[in-house]
Parts: sequence; structure tokens; C-alpha cells
Amino acid sequence: MTTICIGVVILAYHVAYPSLTLRYRLTLVAEVDDQPKMGTSVVEVTYNEQPEVGSGRNLVFGHRGEAVAVELGERGTLFALLVAGDDIRSAPETIVFRAFGFPGGIFPQGSVEDGFRRIRQLSGKRELQLDSLPMLVRFRDMNDPKTVERVHPHNLAERFGPGSKLVRAELEIVATDSWPLSSGHFAGEPLTTGIEKRLSWLPQFYDRMLDGRRYQAASSELQLANSLASGAFMAP
Repeated sequence: MTTICIGVVILAYHVAYPSLTLRYRLTLVAEVDDQPKMGTSVVEVTYNEQPEVGSGRNLVFGHRGEAVAVELGERGTLFALLVAGDDIRSAPETIVFRAFGFPGGIFPQGSVEDGFRRIRQLSGKRELQLDSLPMLVRFRDMNDPKTVERVHPHNLAERFGPGSKLVRAELEIVATDSWPLSSGHFAGEPLTTGIEKRLSWLPQFYDRMLDGRRYQAASSELQLANSLASGAFMAP
């Protein structure tokens, strides 16, 4: 009887404060000397509505997945991180809204319930403007995290040499699911894994920045390395 009561309470909580999860595939296509190079990653985002102290409600976002990695041969590897670029809506939790042209800020305008309804209706692919991509980086030395460098989406040649350019980016909804209305669509769309095989040192930086410091410094010679940790590349 106690188990049943607990189950009823849990169900009632999730009905009052629902959550929604979606998975999207972000694909980047580049060219090196007119030869196409492509990288892709499936990322999962969860939106949880929670009670808030006082009036109103609160949304908590979370994500899992990995950065997109585009192999450019001898030129190196381009990474699209799990971090916003110049466009604040290019973060994992909001890039879908940018791709599908939702007005508003970090969540669609209107009530949470209306936002969830609109998100559940999303499907298909959308092309992303290059200016709306997550932060792009590369490493001068893949074995040295301190050598991370920012890459401009319209000027790959600056970091990767003449003849290299980013051609297009595409976002595709691959699954949506919500509690308590679970559809179980995720079975055929696994999250992308394996980035630590490219960056073997990455697990060592879950609690420190790429320059080795525990915290971001007010000033640092390695400003970018001091602002990124392993979470920018993988979120388990």
C-alpha cells in the first residue's frame, strides 16, 4: 500500500511539473581544397518544470552528448562545442529554438505548457546560419589542451590554412519524449560518444580548466583555455 501511495505522489508531481526531452543531430560540412569534410553529433536536452519558492514556476535545463568533431585531414580537427558561440541561443538548450525560428529568449514565448507543446511538434531538419553555431575551436597540438584556439565560422583558413572553409550547418530533430507521456522514441537514436579517443586527456579536466587551473582567473595569458573544461566537449 505504501508503495502505491508513493507512486501516486510521484505521478501527481510529474503531472503538475512535467519534463520534456529531445534529441537533435547537429551536422557541420566543411571543405578542404574542394573536398567535403563532415562531422555530426547527437545531443540530448531536457527541460524540467519545477516548483519555485514564491510565485511563478521555474525551468531547469540540462544536456548530454558531445561536441561535433570535423576531421580536416592533416589540417587538424574542428570542434563545435557544447558552449554558445557569439549567438547566445547557440547553447545546447536553446540552439533548437534558433534553428526553428522561435521568438523569445532561452525558452519559447508563452506558458511552459504551450512551449512544451510546440517543442513536441518539431520535426525534420533546418539549416543553421554559421553565425548561430556553438563556439568553434581547434588545438594547435591535439595532445596539449593549452593550445586551444577559437575558430571563426567564416574564416577557417585563418586556423586551418588556405582552401579550408565551413560550408553549411544543419540541425535535425531525431527524437522527442516527455514525462508523464513517454513515447520511448530514443531507442534508435543513441547519443554520440567517443570524443575521449580523440582527446585522451579530456577526462582529467572535469574539475579544472584546460590551462590546469581549478577556477577561471581574472586575467590569464591562456584566456580561452582558462574558460573551458571537459564539459564543453562532453556531458555524460
